[in-house]
Amino acid sequence: MSSRRRPRKIVKSRSNWKDGRWEKIRANTGKTTINVAKAYCLVGFSLFFTDVIQSSLDPVYGHIPASRYHNSVTLAALLISSFTYGYWRSVQFYHFRFSGQLGPKMGPLLASLSTALPIVLVSAFSAAKGLALENEKMLVADGMHRDGVSRASLPPMVNAGISLMAYMTNHFASHLLRQWLRVYVLRSRVALYHLLTFFYALFFASSNPAFVVIPILQSVLFTTYFPSSYTNAMLNTTLQKHGFSLVARQDSNTGYISVLDNERDGFRVMRCDHSLLGGEWTSPRGHASRLREPIYAIFVMLEAVRLVEPTSEISRAQRVQESALVVGLGIGTTPSALVAHGVDTTIVEIDPVVHAFASQYFNLPANHTSIIDDAVAFVERSRREKQYDYIIHDVFTGGAEPIDLFTVEFLHGLKDMLKPEGIIAINYAGDLRLRSASMVVRTVLSVFETCRLFREEGQRGEAAGTDFTNLVLFCRKVAGSFRFRQATREDFLGSQARQHHLPPRYEVDPEYLTKRYGNDIITKRNSRELEKAQYQGALGHWKVMRSVLPDAVWENW
Repeated sequence: MSSRRRPRKIVKSRSNWKDGRWEKIRANTGKTTINVAKAYCLVGFSLFFTDVIQSSLDPVYGHIPASRYHNSVTLAALLISSFTYGYWRSVQFYHFRFSGQLGPKMGPLLASLSTALPIVLVSAFSAAKGLALENEKMLVADGMHRDGVSRASLPPMVNAGISLMAYMTNHFASHLLRQWLRVYVLRSRVALYHLLTFFYALFFASSNPAFVVIPILQSVLFTTYFPSSYTNAMLNTTLQKHGFSLVARQDSNTGYISVLDNERDGFRVMRCDHSLLGGEWTSPRGHASRLREPIYAIFVMLEAVRLVEPTSEISRAQRVQESALVVGLGIGTTPSALVAHGVDTTIVEIDPVVHAFASQYFNLPANHTSIIDDAVAFVERSRREKQYDYIIHDVFTGGAEPIDLFTVEFLHGLKDMLKPEGIIAINYAGDLRLRSASMVVRTVLSVFETCRLFREEGQRGEAAGTDFTNLVLFCRKVAGSFRFRQATREDFLGSQARQHHLPPRYEVDPEYLTKRYGNDIITKRNSRELEKAQYQGALGHWKVMRSVLPDAVWENW
């Protein structure tokens, strides 16, 4: 009798397991999937948050120094948080006032350690802890939490795996951040920072939004980083102590763009993050000039493309209506001069705010063709359609060269767009003793048949330690030497700067740059080699910019 009941009991037990426990396992599996997704979103959200924080350092330190330690710090925080607990206290922009003393090496590192690291650390750990607690609840509900021993904790590598997945996803998403920061106030990096702060605390940290709203309102109303008429007035109060005033500012796809007036010395500049795109004198310079006098000689030197003598009378006669392509606008010094000389000028500029500010605050003439687009895409699309007498390549900003615009492939595209007797002027700004300068010059010389190199001023002695300057490469696509004609009164446009710098004076032997650091040239495949070499140049550029404008001007943005 008992032998008959046992099979029935066993069958009933199996039936119960099949009917009941299996359903619980399915339900718990669904809950686990949801909890893993929540953890993934939390970590990913915190990583995107740190990208916004890092972009807020760009105006003070420049993009390359600001991003130097960012990935390492966030990745370390992710790995640490998978194994241990921690806490953090948010630190925002208070260290900016010490950026001059900290410098471009220590400043970004301390900023990342005090902002990005604690956010990622506590977020990733909270995600891991949340997964463990939810898992424990399910086990207890199922009667699987026995003998007082918790089986809820997930293996550390599972937590680390979730964090690394979020890290890799964010690495892709962060490339879209600068494209998203364009025109509107709510698309500024500071507004996005506050918006993320609110949602982060509302959904993940605090059940009482008041604890979040009050600090955000305080930041919006009493710090100068949030763009508004009220904060602009606050910012001007600070800048005026140093002889400057804010004319306009806006976040855009290349960085923080602003226009500043120096009221003491009478000049105006345009800023992009921690770099100057150009400047001009606003006070009378004691002579009549058809254009405002530029502050920086480099933009005048680029105009020397008009002074290159044609190799034959036939080519001279063909220049009835000259045309020019300008890649990179700045404040528009060079294209304005070309337009004044009657040259049909096309400007390619990736940043719409730079073009708008150049037109509104630096008198960029309207009678030109403007193309707001990525230069790489434009050249690839147009390289077979039209050729130009002159091409100006001036895209340096922020202590670094946009690498895509210095590859062999891109330069060959510009070569195709140059007429047989045309001339291209390529501006490079940096320390000529560094590997990055040698790579750029070597790449240009590999594409164009004939080049002459001129620097902005005379060469510094060995005791200077660095050789940071602007270098212009004038090149042609056909073999044979070329020379510059003497500039005339018409070429000067009534400008003293043009009288002094046209034609260019300080020629450089190409071997001064090409004989060092091997034979590397820049291509799409090895462009990361230039990226690695840019860091030292960015540090030097930071120091130069701090010598041009006071620390307080760079720190208050």
